[in-house]
Amino acid sequence: MKIHIVFDLDGTLTDTQKIHQQLEADFLKKKWIFIDPQSIGIRYAGRTPQERILEVLTEGEIDFTQEEVEAFVEGKDNTIISLLEKGEIELMPHTYETLQYLHRKNYRIWLSSGACREFIDRFISHFGFEEIILASTSANEVEKKKPHPDVFLSSFSQLENFHGTPESTYVVGDGRSDMEWGHKSWATTVWLNYFKKPKKNDTYCNFEIESLKDLQNIL
Repeated sequence: MKIHIVFDLDGTLTDTQKIHQQLEADFLKKKWIFIDPQSIGIRYAGRTPQERILEVLTEGEIDFTQEEVEAFVEGKDNTIISLLEKGEIELMPHTYETLQYLHRKNYRIWLSSGACREFIDRFISHFGFEEIILASTSANEVEKKKPHPDVFLSSFSQLENFHGTPESTYVVGDGRSDMEWGHKSWATTVWLNYFKKPKKNDTYCNFEIESLKDLQNIL
């Protein structure tokens, strides 16, 4: 059975979500906006890092320049890449064994992420996933950003071009918003609910799991 699976990256395969949120909170603190790092991910889910920062600054009626925000986002990306190279970024639990299992089953695996292209490429090489993760799509490479499903649609289109029409497609992500975008991509959606967040809307979520290893019970 030919199956194509598109994974989110931050917070799904690698433990970088909290780092992004802390760096963003530290930047905002310099602007006299004091916000809990975790709440950034909750309140502004689905925005790109640049969009999140712009929205918070605008809501707080804080003076800023576009260049200042762009410089911060670029610097944040460089910090994350540096942490990866130093070995200070870890995989989420059961990532390696799960991807190995899917690869052995001949499932076609892709990444779709809001992360920058350089981090995605270095993530794949750093953890030795070159033969498992066939390729990837960064949200910076599609015209319409989330919540439009372009980043997932682009991935599935490329997978189909390279590997033929699948019998099933899946989107795996750690956010409810990923489920909505995956659903709009006509994929079966799997919500990786690591922290047992309460359900609010099951419309877009086909499966809920608490660990990546639970994917084996679905596919």
